[in-house]
Amino acid sequence: MRVRQFAHTFGSRALKTAFYGAVFLFFIAPLLRLLLMSFAGEAGYDASHYVRLLAEERTRLAVRNTAIIGTSATAFSVLFGGGFAFLVAYANLKRRRLAEVLILLPFIIPSYIITLSWTGLLSGNGAINTWLTSAGLPAVNLYSMGGIIFVHGMCATPIVYMIVKAMLRRIPVDLEWASMAAGYTRRQTMLRINLALAAPAVASGAMLSFLATIDNFSIPAFLGISSGIPVLSTYIYEKAIGFGPSSFSDAAVLSVLLSLLAIGGTLLEGFFVKRSPGLESVGEDASTRIELTPKVRAAVEWSLLGGLFAFNIVPLLFMALSAMQKRYGLGYAADNLTVENFRALLTNAGVLRAVRNSLLLASVTCAVCIVVGTAAAYLKVRKKSGAVKVLEKSASLAYAIPGIVLALSMIFHWVEPIPGVRPRIYGTIGILAVAYVTRYLVLQIKGSVNAMLTVEPALEEAARAGGSGAFAVWLKILVPLLAKPVLASAFLVFIPAMTELTLSSILSAAGTKTIGLTVFNFQQAGDYSLAAAMSAVVVLIVLGGYGAALAYKKLFERQKEKKNETTEAGARIPLVRPDAGAR
Repeated sequence: MRVRQFAHTFGSRALKTAFYGAVFLFFIAPLLRLLLMSFAGEAGYDASHYVRLLAEERTRLAVRNTAIIGTSATAFSVLFGGGFAFLVAYANLKRRRLAEVLILLPFIIPSYIITLSWTGLLSGNGAINTWLTSAGLPAVNLYSMGGIIFVHGMCATPIVYMIVKAMLRRIPVDLEWASMAAGYTRRQTMLRINLALAAPAVASGAMLSFLATIDNFSIPAFLGISSGIPVLSTYIYEKAIGFGPSSFSDAAVLSVLLSLLAIGGTLLEGFFVKRSPGLESVGEDASTRIELTPKVRAAVEWSLLGGLFAFNIVPLLFMALSAMQKRYGLGYAADNLTVENFRALLTNAGVLRAVRNSLLLASVTCAVCIVVGTAAAYLKVRKKSGAVKVLEKSASLAYAIPGIVLALSMIFHWVEPIPGVRPRIYGTIGILAVAYVTRYLVLQIKGSVNAMLTVEPALEEAARAGGSGAFAVWLKILVPLLAKPVLASAFLVFIPAMTELTLSSILSAAGTKTIGLTVFNFQQAGDYSLAAAMSAVVVLIVLGGYGAALAYKKLFERQKEKKNETTEAGARIPLVRPDAGAR
């Protein structure tokens, strides 16, 4: 008996040790290796790289540009995201769903495609700049600090919108009634109650917007590299691909600086979340709280929809037209339009290989995240496992760290992750798969945890009481109930993995290029029509996928409602007829 107990205890400890070792190996060790690399000098570990780099004007310029772009884009996103959230959450608009879809579009579509669409719309000899110059006004130049801030702000606006709208709808309407009963006007109530309670959510959204901006590589890469505007993410990229004697050490130093900004922003965001009024458990109330007169409502609604259409749809339409140009930038006359660019993509071996690579990477990432994330969710929710909390925090750290930093850490770490062990995965699709799983696992863990919370533990207990083993409980109870919500959250992993650019820009080799990197290479090489054509295809895939996911989600919710109605109806039917005893 003692031998069996000892073996069980030893096996449990060995399993925990292996688990913690794997967490350290995949999530913590790469970042520690990056930190050590930043201090590695010729005579040992010192701060010489920091001193030398911080003394360079280009480094200070990159830090300054990162701070200016981050704060300015954040202000842009808070102004518009918060304003949109207030209107959609409270005003009696008729077309709220349409407005929300248009607001969220820059969040759904990859930022490098948004950037390409705007550069096509505001090209030097395009219709808008031609009209501006003919009217004596200066042309709009997106390849500038202002252009980078504008596109960043547009892409970050949905982040603020989603957080602020959710908080505004959770504020109980009873508080507003009490305020107005005390003599305050509607405007005073909105300022003293609604906006005051939503302030921590606005601050939290602002920090997330800032983090998304400094993390973003594609926008400053598309608009800033050619115009000589460095930020930390593109400067790291320049150092990493420079292959000089101190390139990797310099890139590591810059990565540490960018990571400090990101971690500081994450801590501030957590602080604002803790300062929130604690309304997370309150359901969202979508009722109208601001009644606009018919004329004012029509003016506000059509101005909102018209502005969103002009800023989020028109550039994409111009990008689609640019994809069909024979000669890019020479107008959209019928004799300059063709489908040859799309045919060239379908017959290009490199493009087809990139599509296969992206689909393979997204599928493998999804599969691994579903298995690991759902198992972790089960242990966290049912077993209250402390080890899973360590995994979740480590995975959250890997997600919070900017993508360009994570990519660089993968290079340093996976050359020799364990002393004497060289897996030789650098330059293969394997290192991309490891990087993608490391990056996106936390999204699946959170989605699977939410799914697990919807399953009653009593169902599992009943199955075990009936003699079912652990495998049968998973097969007959958990898998059928968890499949739909887990797959819905996995879709949020699949699309970013399929369209990813930042990690692949550093980790991809000749035969492992991805969709995002192919678009980037076309743009950098000046093949703008091919870049637009590839982007148009990606937009169709992404929108089609999100449409299918929404339809799937609605179908799941409808089936769940019908099941609940059937259960309630069955509960009302007596099992024994009332007059059975009398007979």
